[in-house]
Amino acid sequence: MNIVKNHVVTSKINFTPTNNLIFFDLDDTLYNRTLQVADDLTGLENITLFDGVVELLSSSNFVKVLVTNGDNKLQMKKLDLLSIRDRFDLIFITKNNEEKKECFKKVINLYPGYNNILVIGNRIDSEIRYGNMLGLKTILLKHGKYGDLKAKDNFENPDYVYEDFDSIIKKVEEIFKCKQ
Repeated sequence: MNIVKNHVVTSKINFTPTNNLIFFDLDDTLYNRTLQVADDLTGLENITLFDGVVELLSSSNFVKVLVTNGDNKLQMKKLDLLSIRDRFDLIFITKNNEEKKECFKKVINLYPGYNNILVIGNRIDSEIRYGNMLGLKTILLKHGKYGDLKAKDNFENPDYVYEDFDSIIKKVEEIFKCKQ
């Protein structure tokens, strides 16, 4: 696993035998941040992943990249509480959502020839927008406090929309034409 701070990769890149890569968001994408954690962080110690997340992150059929924003220590604590830090090939923690696009670009440049790239997130104004701007396939988990956002333009229209993580797994299997 590589942790990236200030957009600098700190260790060697690992390549998978396929040309598949998935960008993941963390909050309200891999676990239910909206229902499990209050604004004052009450409930943080008891967070749990959505069903199916561990199975998807356990697959060796694609490179797994986490791009999330927030406080470095807090985001890493969440990954540790969820026991998924080591399941990512790269981890980017940004200071704001706008930096996610630059992280996507850096990873795309690190993996030349990877043409089957997905972005999975819960915000049309962030992960979905930036993935679409870069010509990537996008999957929206319509969930959480941003679940009711309306698209301002075509960049905020995802390729696929699901309300549960299990449906996302089926779509990933279909797109990558493999069993996870």
